[in-house]
Amino acid sequence: MTRPGAERGRRPPVPARPRASRERQRQRLIDACISALHVYGPSNTTVEKVVAIARMSPGIVRFYFESKAAMLVASLEYLAAEFEDLLIVPVGQMRATPVAALERLVEIYLGPEVASARKVSVWYSFWGEASSRQEYFDICGTRDERFELLVRELIGRLIDDAQARHLDADAIALGLIGVLEMLWQSYAFQTESTIDRAGARRRCMAYLRSVFPRHFPAGPPRRAEHELPAGAYQSAALLEAERHALFHGSWQFIGLERELVEPGDYLALDGPGAQALVVREPGGSLRAFQNACGHRPHALTTARAGRFAGAIECKAHGRRYTLAGEPLEGSRGPALRDLELAASGEFLFVRAKSAASAEVATPAPLAAFAAERIELAPAPRITELEVAADWKLLVEHWLEDPAGTVVPAGEGAIERSGEIDVGTRWSERAYRGWLPAGTPARWQRSVLMPNQLVEFSPGRVAVLQVLPVAAGRSRLRIFAYHPAGSDRTGRALAFLAARVARVREREAVALAVAVQKALDAPGPKVEPSEEVPAPLAEFRLKIARLLPAALQHSGDPA
Repeated sequence: MTRPGAERGRRPPVPARPRASRERQRQRLIDACISALHVYGPSNTTVEKVVAIARMSPGIVRFYFESKAAMLVASLEYLAAEFEDLLIVPVGQMRATPVAALERLVEIYLGPEVASARKVSVWYSFWGEASSRQEYFDICGTRDERFELLVRELIGRLIDDAQARHLDADAIALGLIGVLEMLWQSYAFQTESTIDRAGARRRCMAYLRSVFPRHFPAGPPRRAEHELPAGAYQSAALLEAERHALFHGSWQFIGLERELVEPGDYLALDGPGAQALVVREPGGSLRAFQNACGHRPHALTTARAGRFAGAIECKAHGRRYTLAGEPLEGSRGPALRDLELAASGEFLFVRAKSAASAEVATPAPLAAFAAERIELAPAPRITELEVAADWKLLVEHWLEDPAGTVVPAGEGAIERSGEIDVGTRWSERAYRGWLPAGTPARWQRSVLMPNQLVEFSPGRVAVLQVLPVAAGRSRLRIFAYHPAGSDRTGRALAFLAARVARVREREAVALAVAVQKALDAPGPKVEPSEEVPAPLAEFRLKIARLLPAALQHSGDPA
């Protein structure tokens, strides 16, 4: 007797997706719904808009939510639970030390995990629209009460500690909540790159200082706000925490869509978050998988780019998969593990599916490149430089670059633009001289957190990825593209732009190595002479939250 579905030419029924996969898809819809609420508000958010952002089929929504209203409510419930887990619970555990608890409360409340521009706008959209106000109170009313009681209790404990019985704990707590709310409102009308989080914290702490000057003394920012201990750049324990919290689930550039022309064309990436494989299917769509054999964890292909002849094959174990990742007849085991794939223009990004660490629903838009509509040659020049320095030092160099002006960007991105300088080197002067009349002599740089820099200048577009290798060691990978179909002037610009960029990149590596050596050396370290830029302060603050206990108040490696 033949089993149903096992006849010749028919595939057996696909097993139900595991629960973890269903949860990831549900979370993906919630992330997309939050993005849609940020842009359209509750009344104008539709299922079509949500699935367009999530890049999913409209019908799949019914598997997870009974209606659009249920999906909107689930998104608000997710944000409310996140606020509880990230702020109320950890701060509540610090009741015995009210000064530290209030400092931590301000830091989290105004930080990017809870108060991104996208998330803040969702809070206010539910609270502000009359049709959604009841849902807000039903979901968030009890949470708001707990938060108010927590602030009131901490202020009361501080009053007792200061023996200042004349102070009114209710009035002071209400004032602090009001300051925090006003700062949140300002976030809702900004982009991530224009929010001055360090300035917001200073204003909030100034309020507390005006009431409790002895407990919140004036002076330079605390070390966690503007610098990290030397051990943070040589700690294996911290690096492991960074891999889990920052890299797993982060978007990583893999190539341009035009590099994948025919069915079977692929790109592979050995990235910090996942080993990725992007394949063009026969129908023309793109799929992303983990570049790993299902039998033993090794790469299916070690080449960066190529073409599969009709099937993805593991030559070591004889397993074969369709271009959609399904095992072919005779190959046992599960399908290839899916990764998320997204595009910003022609720039393709991949990441592991991780709802816990996926703060940004889609890659930050690369506005400069979309505006310029640059047609790039599909084959990049890829360079890798071994760096005897921690990965964070290169990112810090990108973030503290004072050149140019900050321009609006998406969440998780810092963009700058500026005029091309005419330096003293021959290549720099020649580069400026080859610019055709009417060509803007400008560059544009986008720092895509946590570890990438995208650069545009006439004649060259490059993506730089800094990859952590070990404590105090990293690798800089550079994808360099030049405009397609260039004439003589274009080729000269591409050649000179590459020369100028190579010098700058190697100078950045040399600086990182020199700083690492200084940090590794025994003895006192040089204190910074001026306040660091806000983007750099935010980056260091995010790292400071991951510091192992041994590094919290010490410069020694953990």
